[in-house]
This record gives sequence, C-alpha cells and structure tokens, in this order.
Amino acid sequence: MKPGRRRIALLLAAVVSVNASYTVMIPFVPDLEDRAGAGPVVVALTFALFAGAKALAQPVGGWWVDRWRADRVAMLSMLTAAAGIALTALARDSATLLTARVVWGIGEGLVSPALYAGMTALCRQHEIPTSRMMGNFGSAAVAGFLLGPLIAGAAVPVGLTGLFLAGAVITAATAVGLVLAIPGQQAPQPEEEAEPAPAADAPEADAPAAGPAPTRWWVWALLLGGLDMFTFLVYSALEPLLPEYLSSGADSSARTVISAVFVAGLAVSGLAMWLLGRFTLPLRTLAATGLGFTAVGLCAMAATAHFVAVGLSFMVYMFGYATLFLTARRGIVELKAATSDDGKAFGLFGLVSDLGNVLGPLLGVALYAVNHRLPFLLLGAVSGLVLLALAAVARRRTGLPGAAATSGPVAGAKARGADAPAAVPATTAAEPDGR
Repeated sequence: MKPGRRRIALLLAAVVSVNASYTVMIPFVPDLEDRAGAGPVVVALTFALFAGAKALAQPVGGWWVDRWRADRVAMLSMLTAAAGIALTALARDSATLLTARVVWGIGEGLVSPALYAGMTALCRQHEIPTSRMMGNFGSAAVAGFLLGPLIAGAAVPVGLTGLFLAGAVITAATAVGLVLAIPGQQAPQPEEEAEPAPAADAPEADAPAAGPAPTRWWVWALLLGGLDMFTFLVYSALEPLLPEYLSSGADSSARTVISAVFVAGLAVSGLAMWLLGRFTLPLRTLAATGLGFTAVGLCAMAATAHFVAVGLSFMVYMFGYATLFLTARRGIVELKAATSDDGKAFGLFGLVSDLGNVLGPLLGVALYAVNHRLPFLLLGAVSGLVLLALAAVARRRTGLPGAAATSGPVAGAKARGADAPAAVPATTAAEPDGR
C-alpha cells in the first residue's frame, strides 16, 4: 500500500471509531440500569453529557491545533477518549459512569479539529481532491454509525466490560495510528519551498469575489456550521419520529420495518457520499441539490405512513443528507486556504454543527405531539426556504468558499504556497486515481 493511502486508511479508521461511539452504547442501556443503578434520568444524561462535552471541546481542540501539531493533538485526544471508554467499562455507580462519558466526549471533541486538519494536510501533500477526501470521510462516518450497534449486538455475550475494554485498547492503537497518518506541520515540504508561485496565478489570488477574506474566516465557519447544524437537526429529529410514524401505519410490530428503513437510508447515504466524492462540483451546486432532495424527501414522508412510501422517501432524503454533509465538510476544509486559523475554524464549525444533534430530537418530538405530519412538512418547507435564499444570494455573489472548482480561495491560496492544502486538490480533481 502506498504511503499516502496508508495514511488515509489510518485517518479514516479513526473517523469510523469516533462515529461508532454515538451508537455503540445503545444495546447496553439495560446493563447500565443493572450495574450502575442508572434510572431514566441518568441514562438520558449518559448520552446528553457525552454529546455536550464533545461539542464544547471542539473549539478548545481547534485552538490547540493552531498552537501545536495536529498529529500530537490527535494522539493525546484519542488517548483521552480511550481513558473515558475504559472508565465506562469499569463504572459501577452513576457518578463514575457520567464522569466517564464526559471524559470520553471531551476526547472525541478535541480530536475532531485535528482530524480535519489532518485531512487538509493529506490533501495538500498527496494531491488528493478535497471532494474525494470528504466523500471517503462521509462513507467512513456512516460506516461508524452502522458498525456501532452491529458490533455491540454481536458482543452482547461478552458484556459491556469486555467490549468497552477492548474498545479502549483499539482507540489507544488508533491514537498511535493518527501520529503516523497526519503529516507533521512544523515545516513546509521541500518541493513546496522550491516552487514559486507562477505569475499567472496572481490575478486569481486577488479576485475579491472568489471567496471569503482571511479576516472573516469565522463568518464562513458559522455559515457552514449552521448548514451542518440544520442537516444534523433534521436527521436527529427523524430518529425518534420515524419509528413512531411507521408504527402508526402498521397493523403489527413495525420493528423489522423500522430497521429496514434506516439501514436502507444509511446505505444510500454512504454510497452517495462515496460517489459524489469522485466529482468536484461547486459547493453552491452541492448545497442546492442537497436542500432540494431534503425538501422533496421530507414532504413526501408526510403523504402516508405506509412503509414502502416512507422507505423510498427516506432514501431520497438521505441522498440530500449526504450531499449537505459533503458540502459543509468540503467547505470547512477548503476554508483553510483563506486563513491560518484553520484549527479555530474547525472547532467553531464543530461546536455549531453538534448543536443540531441536541436540538433535533426535542424539536421533532414537540412538533409530532401537535400533528404526526407536521414535522415532515415544516422541516421540508424550511429546506425549501433555505434553497430559495441560497438561490437569491447566488445571483448576487459567489456564496461559499471553494464555490468554483478551479478558482476562489483555493486558487488564491495556491499563490501563497504551503499554507494552502486545498489548493492542489481543487485543481487536480479530474485525476481518477486521487493520488
């Protein structure tokens, strides 16, 4: 295996591990009630504190990445997560359990900006298109969501203690792998130092309409984070809603139907991310496509609770979800080309993004209590309104960093040299092998 692909594989393995943490705990809720005396409130806090700690730790992780090295930040962060996993395995009371989950969440929040920084550096060093990297990233994230409950279900005979201790060891090994995966960032590569910026690139670098100014990185981090927050808000709202909605349209137990709908939707999402990553489409086009599919899929779900119709509508929605997921992450990685504060941008993006996972279930359940079809119609209508707003902005100016495959901050950063990991990928996206 070539060094570049080996590094990418190690980094994507960490992405799978981080995302599996969201779902691996679900089959063990009864174990928590028995061994740690965890009642409904403690069980809820077990999940909520993890998500909250992860969200709040991301800006800290971004600040840390800017002041140190992403590879070492990633290693120490994953070791922190491993300590939280091990403590979770050994917890025998509620206080220890909640503390363990907070430590686990802090570790995974700190590592997120380092993973984005690592992907950015790999794109630069190995001339990988950012679209391809984000497609692989999204597929790995979906694989983590699917593998979490599958692994936990298969390991039920082993028990929570055995599985989580094994998980702590694997996470610690992943921490070491990240040091090998993420390029050191202390000095630019020799070929980058030796290659001066061509004079022909200078006009592109100076084009003011091509992308965000370096001093306004936080505006774009907030906008991209807001788009991702909306994406997560809708999906996390559907997680508790669809089981109830499908049950209302079934004559008997809908457990098999619910499982099939979610597996099919996640499969479509993972495949769509992988396929879309093979093309370098303008981010504005990706965002518009994602919002359109999201609006259509959600509104179609409101028509009937029959499982076939809901399943097909959910797959349409999940294609939109995949497209928006890629849009936000490609945008935040390509934002590196416009600012040296890339760690801060990743951290702010992650903080805003994770708020969607907190707000989604609350909003969805509240709307569902009013009317069973209201959440789908309202969220679909909001998607359509955001799409119209994006179209209005598009008529006035280029709306997102990296909005054009060969221009904007990507091309501008190319003239600046080693500070632009997204520059090479954006201009070599047509290469099919991604090396």
